[in-house]
Amino acid sequence: MTEPKRVRQPGDRDVAPGRLALVQSFVNSVNVEFGPDEFASVAGLTRWMERQGFAAGLPAPSESDRREVVEVREALRALMRENNGATADPAARAVIERVAANCPLVLAFDETESPVLRPGGTGTRGMIGQVLAIVVEAAVDGTWQRLKACHEHRCEWAFYDRSRNRSGRWCSMAVCGTRSKMQTYRRGLRAPAGAR
Repeated sequence: MTEPKRVRQPGDRDVAPGRLALVQSFVNSVNVEFGPDEFASVAGLTRWMERQGFAAGLPAPSESDRREVVEVREALRALMRENNGATADPAARAVIERVAANCPLVLAFDETESPVLRPGGTGTRGMIGQVLAIVVEAAVDGTWQRLKACHEHRCEWAFYDRSRNRSGRWCSMAVCGTRSKMQTYRRGLRAPAGAR
């Protein structure tokens, strides 16, 4: 697998560090607010996997694979909402556990001779396994909690919070942060005088 392409994110943020950039790219394969969804078709999923360095053809993704990939993506987004203060989502955890049961991982050593988890399969199962292995590694090293879904419900873009106190809430303060603050302000204006 090659390193994911490093591109700037909303708010001029950097992508997540190291292998966690793949998880970020996986969740951001759809722009929730405006589209498109790279996983809307088997062909789109195949192209995304190939761009990320996965050999998508062995076995070739099927429509049921595509649906499962989307299900995992949205479960991970729910977990990233939790990283940004949302309540726990047991259904998201159940999806991850169910799918992970069919995506075996094996112990391997990276180029620095450090132990890492690698997928035991290929195709979409291998790709999902790799994404979930990275989540586990990030949870252990403390970086997973910094990968968040934007607090603006219309956006939910996955961003990496580099703030010292992990207080980042929006992918872009200039866009989503301002929008959210304006909504709060307008709600305050509409509230009856006694409710303020």
